[in-house]
Amino acid sequence: MKKLLTLVCGLVLAQCTFAQQFSLPILPEKMGSLECAQVEPDVLNCCDWLLYASPEFNKPKHEECSSFLVRWLTATHKVKVLIHPKLVDTDKNDLLVAYMAGWTRHALRSNGDGTLLCANVAVEETLRYYVAHKEYLGKSKKMENLLKKQADGNLAAYIYSALGD
Repeated sequence: MKKLLTLVCGLVLAQCTFAQQFSLPILPEKMGSLECAQVEPDVLNCCDWLLYASPEFNKPKHEECSSFLVRWLTATHKVKVLIHPKLVDTDKNDLLVAYMAGWTRHALRSNGDGTLLCANVAVEETLRYYVAHKEYLGKSKKMENLLKKQADGNLAAYIYSALGD
């Protein structure tokens, strides 16, 4: 039992160490398609970090990653995130960033599967993030509504109808 507890503690500490050591490249002032493409692996790592690291764990790193993602999204022509107010609580920055990270990660891994699929993945990732960090983020009526639709099996239809608005 002690060995198992020691192993679990070691894994948790290793994860914390990895999260602290994750570093982002410095983006050039003006980025073209070539510069955006060169940092795509870093963008994917950034998205993973944003989606799985606790927002309360390392706030400066969280802000750095959020800023990096937004700056890259602004410069790239490869990924365009559609932010629809029915699909994410735009009043909570951490949820908005999780949505953008989920969309971006899926778009890059699937070579832009399309708006509907990217939106579905983004909402699902945001809901998972919201549930995992609800105590820190606070309650969100929009996210609770989406969770209810997810539980009822109506989330995909709702996303489809929201995108049609």
